[in-house]
Amino acid sequence: MKGKLILLALVFAFLFFGCTALEGSGVSSPVSTGGYDKGVSSEMAPSAPTMDYSSAQGASSGTQNMVIKEGSIKVKVAQGTLEDKKAQLTDLIKKSGATVAYVGYNEYDTETQYWVTIKIAPDKFDSFTNSLKDLGEIKSIDTSLEDVTEQYTDIDTHISNLQKELDRLNTLYDQAQNVDEILSIEREVTRVQTDLEGYQQQKLDLQRRTAKSTITVTLTEEKPAVEKDLFVPLEQLGAIFFGAMGAAIMIIAGALGFIIPGLIVLAVLYLLYKAFFAKKKK
Repeated sequence: MKGKLILLALVFAFLFFGCTALEGSGVSSPVSTGGYDKGVSSEMAPSAPTMDYSSAQGASSGTQNMVIKEGSIKVKVAQGTLEDKKAQLTDLIKKSGATVAYVGYNEYDTETQYWVTIKIAPDKFDSFTNSLKDLGEIKSIDTSLEDVTEQYTDIDTHISNLQKELDRLNTLYDQAQNVDEILSIEREVTRVQTDLEGYQQQKLDLQRRTAKSTITVTLTEEKPAVEKDLFVPLEQLGAIFFGAMGAAIMIIAGALGFIIPGLIVLAVLYLLYKAFFAKKKK
């Protein structure tokens, strides 16, 4: 019995000192590095191609509601006041702090139009549209709201993930041991950078569209009734004149087709009548 106890004590002592020796030697289990040796010195490999995208990364957790607001308003002004009303509209745009994005002009048979597209702060959208009542009669107002908060958050998440992927690729690039590995990683870096720039552009577009609302204002002036009803273009006058001439010629030609044979018959009858009475007198 004592021999067994001594044997067990020796086994426990052997195991205890064996574990202590392993810990002191610093031996650890192997960790996968994706096929690259983490012990390779960075001085032996070229510098990794890096790009700074920190300025484009947004904090999606703190993203506020992103709403795109656009409007279209048509105003009918009194006859002869179009130019004056356009000048008043320009003053209203300046007072609201808006910027003009586009100006157009069209003249039709029945009306003349100016239209102006502006970019304005969303909080001034309603006050500006209400001020347009001073220009004339509001004929139509169309307003659209598009909530792009979810789309903006998704884009922000894509940007964050692509940045992390780019960081991993840069680390692998520093650990690359041969030309094939370097070229393969560079191709992946190019792909990730291209995708990242695309999402960054989408993010900037949404930021611009939500930061400023778009309003298109159309000023319409009807033309006078006399100009609309009595004015006939020269081309139409020519077409009417030549059409009438053609109709007259056709009528005359048709009439002559009946008149000339009738005159001939009357002339023959007259000659026969005259000859008959001349013989009777003899």
